[in-house]
Amino acid sequence: MKEYNVEQVRSLLEAMSGMYDLARVVDPIECRILEFDSDGSICMNESCYGIWNAEQKCINCTSALACRTGCRQEKKEHFQNQVFHIRSNPIKMKLPDGGVYDAVLELVSIQKEPSATANDRAAENVDHKADHYQALHDTLTKALNAGAFYELARGKIVEHQGFSWVMVTANIMNFRLINTLFGVLKGNETLVKTSDALVEIAEQSNGLCGRLGGDQFALLLPEREYKEETLLRTAQQLADYYSSGLYTFCIHFGVYRMEDAAIPISVMCDRANSALRTIRDDLRKTVAYFDESMMQKSIFEQQIISGFDEALQSGQFKMYLQPLVGENGRVFGAEALVRWHKPDGSVVGPGDFIETLENAGLIHELDMNIWEQAVKLLRRWKDTDKKHLTISVNMSAKDFYSIDVYRVLTELVEKYGVDSRNLRLEITETALLKEPEKSDRIVATLKEKGFCVEIDDFGKGYSSLGMLKDIQADVLKIDMSLLDEIESKQRSRIILESVINMASSLGMEVITEGVETLAQMRSLAQMGCRHFQGFYFSRPVTIEEFEQIYDRLGKLEE
Repeated sequence: MKEYNVEQVRSLLEAMSGMYDLARVVDPIECRILEFDSDGSICMNESCYGIWNAEQKCINCTSALACRTGCRQEKKEHFQNQVFHIRSNPIKMKLPDGGVYDAVLELVSIQKEPSATANDRAAENVDHKADHYQALHDTLTKALNAGAFYELARGKIVEHQGFSWVMVTANIMNFRLINTLFGVLKGNETLVKTSDALVEIAEQSNGLCGRLGGDQFALLLPEREYKEETLLRTAQQLADYYSSGLYTFCIHFGVYRMEDAAIPISVMCDRANSALRTIRDDLRKTVAYFDESMMQKSIFEQQIISGFDEALQSGQFKMYLQPLVGENGRVFGAEALVRWHKPDGSVVGPGDFIETLENAGLIHELDMNIWEQAVKLLRRWKDTDKKHLTISVNMSAKDFYSIDVYRVLTELVEKYGVDSRNLRLEITETALLKEPEKSDRIVATLKEKGFCVEIDDFGKGYSSLGMLKDIQADVLKIDMSLLDEIESKQRSRIILESVINMASSLGMEVITEGVETLAQMRSLAQMGCRHFQGFYFSRPVTIEEFEQIYDRLGKLEE
């Protein structure tokens, strides 16, 4: 989706104004019309639904839908014998500080409505009010719902223009574990009690509290009323109430001190969340503050997200291959990795964009693209001396929630006529442990289809040995972190050797990744490992470089 700065939007509005009865840019989250000052700054104006005299946000809001889908939406509204035909076109608006957020260009055509009886009009007015009525509060916690929070927060900022404000977001660490250990009713009770505590903070400070979704809450507080000690005290009270031998309750807060009141409320929440994410897995810290470095990271992340669709469609994401090597030095396969080849010639590694795409809910689109590149390559190799080679592709935990993994993969191998045994699926232990029953079921169906399933990064995260009993995977990939100092520390060697022997006893192939020296490889071979991956053999290389290595040597030399 194209990004527009203020001058470009002004030009666009001027051009569209001659073609439509009304052309305007709206923020679909706060339900307000955007205006642009002469200095290029953006400010929020009156509510966008005011033109048909609605009392609050439209339930059938096409602008919100346009932002979510990235596609133009249309609808009609009836008011005072007129029909408002609205076309909602999603755009990316660039803020003066370099940030980018979603807005909508609304193009409105107004027509006279066909004549109707007085009874018809009365009925329509009743229906109209009913259709536009939306409850302000979350049904479970009674806090403001997300839409009401965004809208009322803007209203409060406008009403008290002399105030400085603080945006605080909060979420409960490992909340899903509460539902797993104690049941949904206990989880709901926790949300209600947490909400009550946060609403109390807001009410005592003349602020607002809303539930944005799941276990995430937001607070808008006047800066003069904000006290970190209040957050810490509330966190401790909740922890004292809910912590047990099975679960340690921990709530984290991210704080953004508002510098520009014109910034959309959703962006303020995003910035508070950026701070929160820096401590989300830390039991020792409770509050984190947004700073300039996070601002730069936030802008960088927004640039990644805004450029993702075009990059994916234009083939900028290239599959790289890192060889998988047997103890005889021969290459028997490769792991598919990704690099972003930008139009300016720069090549960006996955560490700079994978987490951002995961947080934005886009990682499944990239994964599917790489899966297809891998299957296409296997098809090209099918009738050559490389037909025995395998390619291992990575699967994100988010893939299991975003797409039907089994359907996508089976359709790919069937479309290209590839043996499913040549496509290996790497799933991290973290992903497998989030919902073990679901993971076990998906892995079982994939194995029935003939796919080889690998547990990736073993030793990097939870390392649950019980998982190996329940998840019937074919390959265990031991993470390089278990290699640390194995040449000098006997305890590390004993642990590593035990894992290798255990996996072998379970009939699993073992691959140790991260091998960087000949000494490491020899030590691993003595422990019983027969397959390796790492910089000692090769860094990730392009498809052409991988094929040249294989064609020239047939194996990788020591």
